[in-house]
Amino acid sequence: MKASPVKEIAEGVWVFRSRFAEMLSTLVAVGGGRGILVDPPMFAPEAEAIRRLAEREGITITWLAITHAHGDHAYGMVHFPEALVVTHQRFWGFWKEIEAEDRAFFARYLPGYSPPELREPNIRFAEELELVLQRRLTLTHAPGHTPDGITVELSQERILIAGDTVLRIPFISSGRIRELRSTLEGLLKDFGEGLLVPGHGDVVKGKEARDLLEDNIRYLERLENEVREAV
Repeated sequence: MKASPVKEIAEGVWVFRSRFAEMLSTLVAVGGGRGILVDPPMFAPEAEAIRRLAEREGITITWLAITHAHGDHAYGMVHFPEALVVTHQRFWGFWKEIEAEDRAFFARYLPGYSPPELREPNIRFAEELELVLQRRLTLTHAPGHTPDGITVELSQERILIAGDTVLRIPFISSGRIRELRSTLEGLLKDFGEGLLVPGHGDVVKGKEARDLLEDNIRYLERLENEVREAV
């Protein structure tokens, strides 16, 4: 995947790797010439590459699913103004809490980049939302990394798009260790031998995916124990 910024991981499912921290965006064709893009990329040329691929495949990007309110996963909505934005119900309130800090971080980290204004979501949900067309997608609340985190599952294709809920090293940016550990334990319990798309890095499959989930859980357990001993 490192040789190309895009890879088709299943029929009608493409993963794009951003030049920013290898953030992953996933385009899913859902039937009827429509598609959902999970975590649109920050940079206009990357968003345009996704749009061109969608057009070649006869897909209109109808929905954007934002896995959580951090700029690298959310700023890209500006490149798809015609799409409906889908988030957890806590997304907008949480974004307003962290907006100034988040914008300052990306402006400082990426000289010359001007973080755009986000728009309020069109569709919000509490625990679970199903999108059923020619494909079934299940969006589920997954708190821990942030309070508004969500995952997107394609159950028939056995694909889980996890956002920053799953990373090579867990990162508690704006959430809680216990919530993230509980979320990861639930994912591990339900995860079979399919494909796991983390927020950044490489798509993993089967045993490697389960190992990644287990490594995340063990890391958080050790962190909890060390914090407990320190106090």
